[in-house]
Amino acid sequence: MSVLSTSPAPAAPREPVPPHDAEASEEPAAPRTGRERVFAAADALLAAGTPITVTTVRDRAGCSNAVATTHLRAWRSEQAEARAEAARLPELPREVAALVERGVAGLWRQAVHAARREHDDERTDAEQLATALRQDADRLAGALDAAHAERGAVEEELRTTRSDVERLTGRLTAESQALSAATAAGERALGRADELHEALERSRDRIEELRREVGAAERARAGEAEARAQAQGTAAGLQESLAETRTSLEAARTESARAHHDRVRAESEREGALGTARRLEGEVTALREALQSARAQASDAERDRAEQLAARAQAEGEAAGLREALAAAVQDR
Repeated sequence: MSVLSTSPAPAAPREPVPPHDAEASEEPAAPRTGRERVFAAADALLAAGTPITVTTVRDRAGCSNAVATTHLRAWRSEQAEARAEAARLPELPREVAALVERGVAGLWRQAVHAARREHDDERTDAEQLATALRQDADRLAGALDAAHAERGAVEEELRTTRSDVERLTGRLTAESQALSAATAAGERALGRADELHEALERSRDRIEELRREVGAAERARAGEAEARAQAQGTAAGLQESLAETRTSLEAARTESARAHHDRVRAESEREGALGTARRLEGEVTALREALQSARAQASDAERDRAEQLAARAQAEGEAAGLREALAAAVQDR
């Protein structure tokens, strides 16, 4: 069907929808809906002589690709209808119609070329956006893999920390048992020293008693020879008892010195065991703090993983919307 065909009752011609002039009023009302923003952006681009594509309209209107694609299609449809109404003229003479048809054919070719270029630009923009979305999805996937790897390292470190805590707890228990044993040995040594001290005191009392007896025997010796002989015999026996007592006293002194040495050594071992116990308690406290820090890092890794999954789902949703808009644009073409 020729573009120059006429109808029996042609409708009154309408001028193409003019672009909305931003300077027509001093305070123009700001468009609110997505359709109004897209139409206003397309009118402004048309007035400025800028190519009208989904990308330029989206950037100008500040909307998503899906909104820009849907309403830009409606804007173009209205522009086409307006141009079609303006093109409905009364029937021309045959000679003029032939000339006009040749001119229209040239204009049609130019319009087709322009439309193809515009379609190519839109397709290029869509492919670039799809590539960017795929790159974002790959980057998010890499970040997710890194988060998984970091989580594995944190879990391994946590297991190692738990093993160290159990090992140190066992060492602390063993040290505590050794300290208890050393304390008991020290208490036994102190008890033995007290017993030896009491034996020494008894020996001293016995020596004083013997000395008094010897003095009494010596005083009685001056009065009587028989008593002297008896006293001498008694003195000899007492001397033997004194020698035995002195031997016992020396043994008691030696045992007391040994007990004192054992007591000092037990006190030293007890102090060392207490120092070791305090050091182990400090190590256990540090390990508990490290365990709490590892748990906090694992919680942060889980939260980062959840955020990355949400970002990836959002990117996949935007990519799906872009694919649907691209498929709709291809079907319209």
